[in-house]
Amino acid sequence: MIDGKQLWKQRFIAHFHEIKRYLRYMLNDHLLFVLLIGIGAGAVFYKRWVDELESFPYAFVASLFFSFFLTRSPVRTLSKEADLVFLLPAEKALAPYFLRAGIFSFVMQAYVLLMLLVAFTPLHLKFVESSWLLFFLSLLMLKAWNMMIEWKGNFFVEPLTHRLSFVARAMLNFLFVYFTLTKSFPFLVSLILIMAALILYFHKATKQKGLKWERLLEQERKRMHAFYRLANLFTDVPHLKQTVKRRKWLDFLLSFIGEKQENAYVYLHARTFFRAGDYFGIYVRLTIIGSLLIYAISYGKVLIAILFLYATALQLLPLFHHHRGHTLLQLYPLDDHQKRKSFFRFLFCLLTVQLLVFSLIVLWTESRLAALLSFAGGMFFLWIFLFIYTPKRWK
Repeated sequence: MIDGKQLWKQRFIAHFHEIKRYLRYMLNDHLLFVLLIGIGAGAVFYKRWVDELESFPYAFVASLFFSFFLTRSPVRTLSKEADLVFLLPAEKALAPYFLRAGIFSFVMQAYVLLMLLVAFTPLHLKFVESSWLLFFLSLLMLKAWNMMIEWKGNFFVEPLTHRLSFVARAMLNFLFVYFTLTKSFPFLVSLILIMAALILYFHKATKQKGLKWERLLEQERKRMHAFYRLANLFTDVPHLKQTVKRRKWLDFLLSFIGEKQENAYVYLHARTFFRAGDYFGIYVRLTIIGSLLIYAISYGKVLIAILFLYATALQLLPLFHHHRGHTLLQLYPLDDHQKRKSFFRFLFCLLTVQLLVFSLIVLWTESRLAALLSFAGGMFFLWIFLFIYTPKRWK
């Protein structure tokens, strides 16, 4: 007979040690130093920006923001592929296991929700008169409701059911948070009744259904893959399975690389950047987020630009080791020095394009002098980081 409590304890301890092992490499001194500077500077500029605000649609923005994090409420089951064979027959005896998985998931997501609310606290205290603690408790209640609905969704295999559930919960979360902040209590009572009715419906609809273990395994695989991909930016992760996307519409950019022998590694790194892993996606996301922050804040635009350049460079450095296990690359008639030189040249071009985007945003929102200072400061940082600091650290 399977003991659900003991099984959860064993898997939780193993999961904790695995996460702890990778966090030692991820939360290194350099990253913590940059994070402390970034958080400190961001807090100062954020406080100044809030003090200067006279009006702000806080209820709408907070409702939109929190509804996204409330709707995404997965239950971490720490399931493994072998469970499809060994635990499927004992599904009814695993109630204690899944109960502890739900409690663990709720605590972790409640902590993230608390950190997000703390970030919104200056705006909340300025534009809302309601109690901060009561608002947090209402968010916790919403999180628990979303987790119950999403867990019940694991008994359905139809993709349309999951899409409709996500959209419906997102709308209800948005309205609930908005009515809470605006103190529209009659509408709030109506929403609570609708949410209670949904809980009852899913409870009855899943009584005669079994868990869809394939869905549980796929969800757990995606979450661990996301963590491994993040950890792979700092150290080698043997569990990581790389994915490839064609992105044929970006092939024209490769035509700018000259067909010369010394450009072999430049072409390889460029092709890998556009197709393999998620390097291109990380680059685009950081560029967009950095541009939005530079556009939104009034102070410290140059510092924000340099911080995002550093973050992007740090995320793209593992690109150099992406093909380390490929023995065919030894056929290239180029030495290791040429490979490093080609990589840093390619990375310098990518970051210069990002810096140009940031400088154009500064030019649009500030002045020519500010844009020139932003570009010059960024170029100086790239030169120090790519051609002095990183090569010495790698040696």
